[in-house]
Amino acid sequence: MRRFVYIFILILCGGGLSAQEESVMDTINIEEVVTYGSYKKFQAGSKIEALSSEQISSVQEGGIEQLIMRFTPVYVKTNAGGLATIHIRGTAADHTSIMFGGINVNSLTLGHSDLSSITSFLFDKMELQYGSSAALNGSGAIGGAIYLGTQNRWTDGARISAKYSLGSFGERLYGTKIYLGNGKWESVTKLLKYKTDNDFTYTNYSGFGNENGVKETQQNAAIDNKGIIQEFNYLFGPNEYFKSALWYADNWHEIQPGMGDASEVVTELKNDNIRLWGEYLNENHILKVNMGAGYVRDKQIYNNDSGQRIQTNRFITDLSAKQQVLKTLEYKAGVKYKYIVPDVYSYSDSTDLNEHDADFYLTFFYQPITKLKTTVNLRQQWVSNYNTPFTPALGIEYSWLQKSGNKLASLFNISKSYRVPTLNDRYWPTPLNPLGTPDLKPENGFTVETGINYNYDQEDFKSEIKLNVFYLNVKNWLEWRNNNGSIPVNLEKVVSKGVELHANATLKTGEFVSTLTGNYTYNPSIKIEEGKPDQQLIYIPRNMFNAYYQLKYQDFLLLIDGSYTGERYYFYITKSNQVRKTLDSYFVTNCVLRYSFKLVEQDFTGAFSVNNVFNVNYQNQRNYAMPGINFRLSITANINL
Repeated sequence: MRRFVYIFILILCGGGLSAQEESVMDTINIEEVVTYGSYKKFQAGSKIEALSSEQISSVQEGGIEQLIMRFTPVYVKTNAGGLATIHIRGTAADHTSIMFGGINVNSLTLGHSDLSSITSFLFDKMELQYGSSAALNGSGAIGGAIYLGTQNRWTDGARISAKYSLGSFGERLYGTKIYLGNGKWESVTKLLKYKTDNDFTYTNYSGFGNENGVKETQQNAAIDNKGIIQEFNYLFGPNEYFKSALWYADNWHEIQPGMGDASEVVTELKNDNIRLWGEYLNENHILKVNMGAGYVRDKQIYNNDSGQRIQTNRFITDLSAKQQVLKTLEYKAGVKYKYIVPDVYSYSDSTDLNEHDADFYLTFFYQPITKLKTTVNLRQQWVSNYNTPFTPALGIEYSWLQKSGNKLASLFNISKSYRVPTLNDRYWPTPLNPLGTPDLKPENGFTVETGINYNYDQEDFKSEIKLNVFYLNVKNWLEWRNNNGSIPVNLEKVVSKGVELHANATLKTGEFVSTLTGNYTYNPSIKIEEGKPDQQLIYIPRNMFNAYYQLKYQDFLLLIDGSYTGERYYFYITKSNQVRKTLDSYFVTNCVLRYSFKLVEQDFTGAFSVNNVFNVNYQNQRNYAMPGINFRLSITANINL
């Protein structure tokens, strides 16, 4: 009993991350523990893909939006680094949950995260889930989820990894990772500073008389991000541990002005975030217990004006238990509670806006025969002074073939999803209601998807093909409109559907190992309103494609990637404007050459990168310039003491 008291004191004082790799019995891998739980096992039929370690290590400068844009068929709406929002399967930015341990790091006021402020250097693993996971992750996971992870091996001794990177336009990265431990306890410290002046030259074709283009230099778009993740972990014994982590981020950037903006006024935005998570797991008994607790403080200051502070505090507890009833049947039940305290300058003081949220969830994993896996997820959330829908999900995987290196499986998943309107949606004052719009309905989604996976695995050649078809219907879709001032409204619905194709192959020839990967997405995402024409959502391309080639030879590694983004509409048809205009499609190519070597018995890696190799002039967001060809040089040292 005393142990549990000590554990909960540690949880309340710190935070942490835990998890394990997927396995049939869901046991803990003591050698290597990842920072999120068995979400794969309880989501049969779902599409979840991990980025490779080579991909992550090759793009550690800047935010995780660079990884997503270069290596996945997912659209990210971004400018030159100050703001990046994700749109999985044609959904909005606040329809993707970003999970760090038991915390969804999305802002409670905006509902989404700026991906450019989540620096990939701090994380060892990242996975994307395509499609709804609200039954598992709760409100907001209508389009998908991102799982951020750190990998630990219960360090015995001391290891230090340090990276320095220097790039075009004043880009610099300083990063350090320090691992200390004795095989039982472990401390992991990760420190980062990333800075860029962003003063690139671009060709401006906008404006009267600029048909031939005018060379301009981007001004007032600098970025300065700092971050730390501090973990303290303790291994009691097999299948029993406590892990904790503190993630502090201090992000500042100048808000990039549009092309042709002659104003010399500099506007800036500063965010600092404190995220704590800790959990204790014990799987040595029939009833396997997981207890977690956390705290998150998000604060944003615009233009150094403390009178325009936007801040929220939330306290989180999560208790779950699972049991292997039969060899073929396992269940997990739990409750998650959040207490939310907003402190936003524009909200009315006349109402108590503090909020209590409670989620009750129950999941089942059933494998009646070796070839068939099924999962059922049930979730009900209660929000003070608000009604939320019941959220079930059913997943099925069936293996048709599994012999001689050949595997063929089909997938099916059907689920409901939802999103509670954000604090800004409900409480930001509007011209019609100075107290906000608290009577908004929650977004209510329905998803069905099916797919087929084929794997071929021989000694020197491996290949994989995945084909997924999906249909998503979101009723009461929330949209902010300019109607004598911005106001939030519930639309009738949005229907997003499409096809995703993924293929990769790896060939080993002597000391050469080459890998080729390709992704393609076709995604009509249509807004449907009574009395108005159906329209493709703005900034959602129907077509996206990317390819990635990797060649390894001894200590050399060559990476080449290219991504195509199709045309995107940037406004809706109105009575006064019946012709829709689009941003041009574009294809951007990048490459990285790495060389690993030893020096005084320690490991070093040098890398040279060229981004936007063909100096393509393009816009991801209308009238916002993007950098042309640019270069980066980095050195990483891995020292074992």
